[in-house]
Amino acid sequence: MITRAFDRSAMSWSYEMHLQPMLSATDIEGLPFGSVFGSVPAHTTSKRHAHQDGEMFIVLAGKAVVLLGDEERELGPGQVCYLSPFGFHEIRNDHDEPFDIVSVYWEHIPSAVAVLEKAPPRDLLADRTLVFCPPVTPNGGLHLGHLAGPYVRADMLVRALRSMGREARHVTGTDDNQSYLATAALLRGSTPAAVAAAEGDGIVATLATARVDVDRVTRPLTDPGHTERMRALLDLVKAAPTVREEERETAYCPTCDLSLHQAFASGACAHCDAPSVGEICEACGRPNEARELLDLRCRICGTEAALRTERGLWLDMNAYADELREYLRVSAAAPDLRILVERLLDEGLPPYRLDRTTDWGVDLGGGRALDAWADLALAFLDAARTESEENGPARIALFLGYDNSFYYAVLLPVLAFAAGLGEHLPAVFVTNQFLHLGDEKFSTSRGHAVWADEALAASGPDAVRLALLRDAPEGRVTRITEERAGRLTEDPLYLAAHAWLDGFAALDGKGDGAVPGTGAWTDAHREFYRYLNLTTRQMDGVVLPEAFSARGYVELLESFVKRCAEFRATEEVARRVPSLAEEARTSLALEYLAAKVFAALAWPVTPGIAERVWEWLGLPGAPAREADWSFLPSGTRVAAPAPARAAAVPAASGRS
Repeated sequence: MITRAFDRSAMSWSYEMHLQPMLSATDIEGLPFGSVFGSVPAHTTSKRHAHQDGEMFIVLAGKAVVLLGDEERELGPGQVCYLSPFGFHEIRNDHDEPFDIVSVYWEHIPSAVAVLEKAPPRDLLADRTLVFCPPVTPNGGLHLGHLAGPYVRADMLVRALRSMGREARHVTGTDDNQSYLATAALLRGSTPAAVAAAEGDGIVATLATARVDVDRVTRPLTDPGHTERMRALLDLVKAAPTVREEERETAYCPTCDLSLHQAFASGACAHCDAPSVGEICEACGRPNEARELLDLRCRICGTEAALRTERGLWLDMNAYADELREYLRVSAAAPDLRILVERLLDEGLPPYRLDRTTDWGVDLGGGRALDAWADLALAFLDAARTESEENGPARIALFLGYDNSFYYAVLLPVLAFAAGLGEHLPAVFVTNQFLHLGDEKFSTSRGHAVWADEALAASGPDAVRLALLRDAPEGRVTRITEERAGRLTEDPLYLAAHAWLDGFAALDGKGDGAVPGTGAWTDAHREFYRYLNLTTRQMDGVVLPEAFSARGYVELLESFVKRCAEFRATEEVARRVPSLAEEARTSLALEYLAAKVFAALAWPVTPGIAERVWEWLGLPGAPAREADWSFLPSGTRVAAPAPARAAAVPAASGRS
């Protein structure tokens, strides 16, 4: 006889609850399940998670709410519940006593696969999604490093969502009140407003040339209501008991008579010693007050910094630590962002100054202006709230560079909590690292860059987008060489797609330009049709915001084109056999269907060529993907010439 007893002293902490091994195949040979004792402490919520196992909870003592997906049930002693494979679940114990259970779990792969088949990726998408990108600082033109981060990837997601019949809107703009703009103007001998106007116009034009379509462009200097709306939102924040006006020591340049904050300050990070401009370290992502930087100097004149006392509005961010932890617990975020924020929370969040002694930005009076990053966060909340009021509630996905994690995953939510606007926060964070040119970061100031306008003029938006999505810096630093940047149209997928599409001209020449209906099917035909549908589901999966991977999508698209080319190569021979005329019709119908599928799947990556294929096939509107692909109607006449022959490179446009 083998016995086990519930023993709190023998429990360990896992899944944010107490667990104790019970019985498994390790104890009893052939036992088809595992089991544990579990206990969720009073006023605690267990970790939200899913697994491939089926699971059953048997309640021993206490009461709690068990959540499975959108369902929730309160359970008490003697009750049992079943949790299906891959169902996200958690236990919320709001009572004063622990919630004690026995968990029995088992693996049955057919059941797990059946669950996946019943819930294809597109069924998990929200009806409406707002896709945000951080506004671009208009202190210079865009280079490929800029585009490779959030902007092209966000546009890819928006197009993918729209192609699946979901409503998606893209929001970004220019960060006109940023301190980096003010320093750029000082270094150029210009004014921030003049620099913002010229460079901002160029940035918006470059995004359009790259086929990055933006539905709401936020540009504070051209928005007459921006200042008043930011002041009103700041008043909501100031009303919170966590905001106080205090005098504190601040870095200062006596030569320039400047308060050294953000872009005005340069030195080395106090945490990792990496060179740092401003108050966030690009290397480790951690925040610094400018006065904490090592070897702190004025970025304008190079003078060693002094200290002086300044009066400012300070936000006690650590007071929101528990609320921030809970928010991030239910949000989807990349591991690098989550690691950084959890480390900052464990160390204790530093207070944050909401205003600055400066003459640039939203004027607050008394020689002070709204902090540029607080301005950016409040502008985000303002845009999200306006979008909700005008177009209805939506799930928000935010694309951002890892170096901005502190501002968007800590400062933004804390300001939202303080202002009572938490419902407008992102549900998903999609981060990126840096694209390097060779072995070094792109640098506007050093001229170490491939300018986006020049690359777009030379290679066209499709080739530029494809290169940046193939080498997207997702979770890692990636690199592009100057040589490759000058030969973007030689990308393997770009060449393979054009070669395969060119082949349709030969197919058209053998008939009257009409798409045939299917005839007799072979096993190869059946499996190719199955492939078209299964690949579509695979590609749907990597554009879920929570699982987004531009690199993975490009790899699947490249494999798709190769598979289509192989299908043609093997089928062309059979089409010349008179006795297989009925099979040849099915073969040709499948080829034209593959072109339709390609147009829909390629549209998020290379919209130009995808739209040409879609139009060539006589299909209306923008390319749309089907859950199960339908053939082109028999007799459909395709246009001439073949789709890949249209001009691929736009006229040159000048870089601002």
